Parts: sequence; C-alpha cells; structure tokens
Amino acid sequence: MMSRRNFITTSAAGMAGAALGIGIPRPVASVPLADDMKWLTALGTSLTDEYDYAPVVEGRLPTALQGQLFRNGPGLFERNGYRKQHLLDGDGMIQCFDFAGDSVRYRNRFVRTAKFIEEESAGELRYPTWTTRAPGGMFANMGPEIKTQAGVTTLIRNSTLLALNEGLPLYTLDPKTLETSGQFEFPSEAHIPGCKAHTKTDPSNGDWILIGTEYGRTLTIRHLILDRRGRIKSQGQFSTSRMTYVHDFFATEQHIVIVLHAIEFSPLGFLAGANSFTDALSWVPEQGNLVMVLDKAGGDPVAFEAPAAFMWHSVNAYAAGDEIIADFIGYANPDHFIGEDPVFKTLMQGEAGNAKYPGKLRRYRIDLKRGSLREEILDDGHQEFPTIDPRKLGSDYRYAFMNRSPVGDWTLDGVAIVDMQSGSRDEFRFGPKHFVSEPIFAPNGDHEGAGWLLAQVQSGITGDNFLAIFDTASVSEGPVAKVHLTHHVPLSFHGYWSAQN
Repeated sequence: MMSRRNFITTSAAGMAGAALGIGIPRPVASVPLADDMKWLTALGTSLTDEYDYAPVVEGRLPTALQGQLFRNGPGLFERNGYRKQHLLDGDGMIQCFDFAGDSVRYRNRFVRTAKFIEEESAGELRYPTWTTRAPGGMFANMGPEIKTQAGVTTLIRNSTLLALNEGLPLYTLDPKTLETSGQFEFPSEAHIPGCKAHTKTDPSNGDWILIGTEYGRTLTIRHLILDRRGRIKSQGQFSTSRMTYVHDFFATEQHIVIVLHAIEFSPLGFLAGANSFTDALSWVPEQGNLVMVLDKAGGDPVAFEAPAAFMWHSVNAYAAGDEIIADFIGYANPDHFIGEDPVFKTLMQGEAGNAKYPGKLRRYRIDLKRGSLREEILDDGHQEFPTIDPRKLGSDYRYAFMNRSPVGDWTLDGVAIVDMQSGSRDEFRFGPKHFVSEPIFAPNGDHEGAGWLLAQVQSGITGDNFLAIFDTASVSEGPVAKVHLTHHVPLSFHGYWSAQN
C-alpha cells in the first residue's frame, strides 16, 4: 500500500544527473531478422499511393454495420534516401472503410501537414520528428522544435475529422473526402501546448478532455476541457520536477488521472541537437510511478506512489465509492520502445531487437479517502491497444477489447474481449505471421458490448492487408467477414468509428 503525497520532490543531485545524462544514440546491433520474421518489415514500409476502390469481401458484411471506420498511422518513412529511425514515426495517413450495408469502400489520404507539404515539394526530409533528427547534424537540429506529423489518433468532433500527433497543431479533414482542410482552432484563451495525441470525450455531456506537457526548468502538465460547442469549460496546470514522458491518461466523471512514469527525460542532448526526443529517454524503475489525481472542479493535484510500469494506453477509469478504479496496459520495462536496441527501432533496419517484457493488464485502486494506491495484475499475458464501448468511458463498465499474443512475442496476432467483472475472456488468434491492429468497437443497439469489432490485419503469409470483422457475441469463432485490400498497410495506431445517421 502506497502513501499519498501532496507534492513532488526530486533532489538537486537527481536533477543534475538527469541533466548530464545525455543519451547518445547507440549503433544498431547487427543481428538480422530470422527469415520467418522478415515479413514484419512491412509495418515500417511506406505506402506511397493513395487509393479509392471497392475491396473484395470474404464472407458476408453485417447489413446493420453502416458507417465509417477511420484509422490513423504513419504512412511515409523516408525521402531521398533518408529514413526514419523508429517504427512509431512517419507522416500521418488516414484510412477510411466506408460501410453501406452490403458494400464497403476503401480510401487512404496523407494528412497534408505543413511539414508534409514542404517536404513533398522539396523531395527530402527537412524537419526533426520525435524519433529522428533532420539531416544536417547537430546544428540543424538544435532547439526544441518538433514538427507534427498528425499520425497517431483520429476522431470526429462537431462533424470535422481530426488527425493528432504528439504536439500542435491538430489538423482538420473532411470526413467525406479525407482532404486536409486546415488546422484546428482552439479558443483564444485556451493554453494547451504539447497537446497529447490521446483525448477523452465524456459520453454524458460531450465534453472534450485534453492534456499537454510543456518542458522547461520543470515539467508542466496542462489540462483543457471544452464543452460540446467548443467553449472552455475548465483548464489548469501543475508543475513537477520529474522530467518524464506521458502518452495517455484517464478520465472519470469527476477526475483526471495522469501517470508520471519511471522514465527520465534528459533534455540537454535533445536541445543541443544530438539526440531525438526518444533517444533522450531512459527507464529508471527505482523511481517508481507517480499517479497524479486532479479534480476537474479545481484545486491542487494529489500524488500517489506506485510500482514502476510504463503505460502506452489506458483502458478506462471510474469512481467506485471512495475509490478510483483505473485499468491500463503496463510494462515492467518498455524495452520495445527505448533503451538498448528496442525492436521498434531495430526493425526499421531489418534487424532483431529487444521486446522481452509483456504488456500486462493492470489495475490501480486509488483510495481517495485513505490516501492509498494498490496495483493489481489482472492478466500477466501480453496485450496492447485496449478499447471500450465509448458510451462507457469514465463510468463503471464490463467489457474491454484488446489485442493479444503469446508472452515473448510482441507481434499481437489476435483480438480478445475481456469481461472486466468476471475476468473471462473470448479471443481469436490468427496465428504466426499476422499483426493485428487495435480493435475498434462498432455498436449495434443500446447494450454495452453488443456489436462488432473491426481490426486491421497485416498478413506475413500473403503480404497484403485485410480488415477483420468480428461479432462480439462470438469472437472465438473468427471473423464473420474479411475486407481484403490489394496492398500492405504500415503499422496503424488508432481508429475511430462513426455510425451513419
């Protein structure tokens, strides 16, 4: 049981060590991928063409499945012989599967960010991104500027399709044509620099909840809540001397919960142009996590100590009496992402790398009255990309959807529905040489979890890609339909379902 603290302190010696810990990029280990793993390089292979066609459907599309599945992820990794260094980097590409009962249409378009337009015209990469320095050495990369690629998440807000990355600006697109229309305009009084790619939409009132990080002498965490009409409902900030990286967060009806991982960001090498942002990150598990709980109504955040665990993605959080229940996927060590030869980096050079630690399904029980936090491991297998029925965000829920793979295999070859109340699981595995993307839930009716799961699959057997459609009542029986594309698709991060009105 961990104690509550109302402030965060870090010793001067600790801060000095962080400042001097300039992470010089390590050479990639020359360990070639085994033949049966070479198909994975497709996840980091650019898709330069933009398509618009009717794919071949295997099986039968559910007639009630009507709407659009949007997905976002990196589509372009290199220009003029200069290649991005990390699987998690690349210019954003929006995909759309448009369902109309008995037919489906596929389209993909690059997000025309300012960076994309200039580099497309020049025929070369010109700007640093969060995993890759720009050509030209240290002097060409000095300073904190990172150009957004708008290639991580997507959602529809007030009939406008948005493409988000780590940072600003957010880009707007026409959901019917996928054409980029401009940059999202926040209210003039809003202050959310370093906006994170993950946001939350309160299903009860339409509030849009965003957080951002701003690095200076200390790390400043900001939050912003916009109402359904885009007006500021609340915003605030707090500072912490823990220089870390945040990707996602939790939101309940009353609280925002932010995990400050045991990751240390060493800014000097990054600011000097020597390191990319990810190269400046290191895992320091002895620090443990700090879990910050903010009341949406205002006031100072309350910090809880927790064991070290890296969270890419939250599942959901909700109030249960005096407790906040916060479920997430957490890694005891994010060796697939940072450190010595992480596989998300080595794969880009066709080399093997580290990915030893599984993403375990974890739960925080945060007792606000007693001032304690307890972590539980709900499943110690490997899973990632959790989603839920969006109508249950911030409230007590029953079903979570996620990708699964055997422990020791990071490639995520299956989908699963987890009953968060009973712990039971219904899953389907495509088997070796398949990588399955985040499963997106499309509801059919008013009951939680009733509908379909839509998951994009890259096949290492055929070399192409298909969208698998599962009935949530019988996931283990396999997809009811597959929408076959004529080409591969690079790693696609996150998606959004928009039902046809």
